[in-house]
Amino acid sequence: MTTLDTKFTCCAVCGEFSDQTVLGSSNTMEPPDLDTRPGEMLRSTIAYWIYECPHCGYAAPDLEERITDVADIVRSPEYLSNEGRFLRHVFLLRQLGHFAEAGWTALHAAWLADDENNPALAQSNRRLAIALFKQGKASRQNFMNDPNEEFALVTDVCRRAGEFDEALSTCRAGLQGDNLPPLIEDILRLELTLIQNRDDTRHTCAELPERPEGAQRVALDE
Repeated sequence: MTTLDTKFTCCAVCGEFSDQTVLGSSNTMEPPDLDTRPGEMLRSTIAYWIYECPHCGYAAPDLEERITDVADIVRSPEYLSNEGRFLRHVFLLRQLGHFAEAGWTALHAAWLADDENNPALAQSNRRLAIALFKQGKASRQNFMNDPNEEFALVTDVCRRAGEFDEALSTCRAGLQGDNLPPLIEDILRLELTLIQNRDDTRHTCAELPERPEGAQRVALDE
């Protein structure tokens, strides 16, 4: 089950206090989406992953954590022009050079936009996430445990953003990887079908085919 608590929080930027509804605990009872979004009940807690100070607009997973050089960024017109606490945190991370982390926050913002039935904003946030992941890789910042996982994630984010050409090229590049884990291969082959059908909707890992124990899929030319 999911538990929520109220915490009297002191903002590390302005020093003002506010009541924040914080996530106590949650769990998952369903398989994740192909872009790693968790199943319920954790799925419905995204709104509590980033908090915002109502006094100065500082947005972060922990408002009490002191981070060097944050105050000047938070007080800037560019920061305050971002709508919503998730995109404000994205801007902050980007200014600090944490591009991979910013990419994840942008993706979480897309998930929140999905829940708010705002497909245009969800697509925009996914495109932002892709750009930030690329910027992170250019700065030698990995955003997943290994490149195979990164290919699978970016493929799905591109597909959900309606960027089917980029999704296809990323998917094919991922399928050409050496020592491709069976799970990643199954995800990429499902993605290939979805891309060819120009399907930009949500799909989950529950849709992946069952593999007999010890079985290996025969690789086919794409």
